[in-house]
Amino acid sequence: MSSSALVPISAQVAYLPGANNLGVIRAPEGAIAVDTGIDKDTGRTLRKAIEAAGHALRAIITTHHHADHVGGNDYLLRNLPGIAVYATRGEAPLIEHPLLEPIYLHHGAAPPAALRTKWLMSAGSPIHHHIAPGPLALLGTELEIIGVPGHSIDQIAVAVDGVCLAADGFFGPGVLARHGIPYAHDVQAQLASLDALAATDYATYLPAHGTLLTRAELPAVLAANRAAIERGMAAVLAALAEPGSVEAVVARTLTSIGHSVAGLPQYAIFASVVAAHLTELERQGRAQVELGPFGPLWHRAV
Repeated sequence: MSSSALVPISAQVAYLPGANNLGVIRAPEGAIAVDTGIDKDTGRTLRKAIEAAGHALRAIITTHHHADHVGGNDYLLRNLPGIAVYATRGEAPLIEHPLLEPIYLHHGAAPPAALRTKWLMSAGSPIHHHIAPGPLALLGTELEIIGVPGHSIDQIAVAVDGVCLAADGFFGPGVLARHGIPYAHDVQAQLASLDALAATDYATYLPAHGTLLTRAELPAVLAANRAAIERGMAAVLAALAEPGSVEAVVARTLTSIGHSVAGLPQYAIFASVVAAHLTELERQGRAQVELGPFGPLWHRAV
């Protein structure tokens, strides 16, 4: 973490800045954490920051199952009895059974050791309450839960007191530049979530990865996210100039965008992004997949 103190956004909302911005909502009956970071160290830092601000943590809202958002849950639940964890039904099984993430990144099979790291597999935690988009009364305050799926299967953002804690509904421009293609589980849903956020009207917006934005700054950042997604789709489509397996399309896409991966976890994530774009291209009628002599082959639609 780059800070150990909460930064206020509004009278009711603050955040702990870092590689993953973690939201804290002050409610009449205690504090609510929106995500808890990558591991026990981040969870401990979050706890200390909340207590230093004079609050008592009483609930956790986990926006989605990715390890950098849920990894601190286990530490907090073990050290602060009575905390309740809230998440959507679509995300809950993956939060409760974190091995599922490296499994789905490894073709559904038992994953190798390189995919069983804290970057892909958190300690996991129980989900005590399922939530859905719409109003949510929690600890004496009224929140708005906003569905922003696409980056993950059933991701949410949380809004209160004029602040939208947007999770990975969008990314800051610097993050977009580093990662080549924004991660997506479902590209169509990801684009629709950008539209959903564009239709909201809060005073400020905080992505998990990026800097705090005003409402006036939001459209340009959402447009940058859309452009990055569309560039990724164009690169994947260009990689279908000749038929190829997913692995071949991944290699061609990495080459065309000048991106490299540092290890097997990064490769698995990037390959998953490419696969999501192939599915979207098929949905749009621009790509097709068929079984070749040694496995599935993707090609441009005729």
